[in-house]
Amino acid sequence: MGPFTLKLSPAATHDLDQLDDKTAGMVLDHLPVLKENPFPRGKLIKKLKGKKATFYRLRVDKYRLYYTLEGSVVAIMRVISKKDAEKFIKQL
Repeated sequence: MGPFTLKLSPAATHDLDQLDDKTAGMVLDHLPVLKENPFPRGKLIKKLKGKKATFYRLRVDKYRLYYTLEGSVVAIMRVISKKDAEKFIKQL
């Protein structure tokens, strides 16, 4: 399986801009994981069930990256804290 292309949504870019430098750096360090293999495995990546489209979540400390797969493109929708995650999931 070849490498995937990452695409940040405007909302995800805004979310990253709002984070402090240390947290944003930690999140950005995990992006190569998605680029190599964005499919669920272990505890870091999870497929969300019960939604109309297929969404995935990457766990990075107290933050969550929500993304979808569009062919060979990993479209990152949001980067939000764990406490805001439930509200975001209800909107999907």
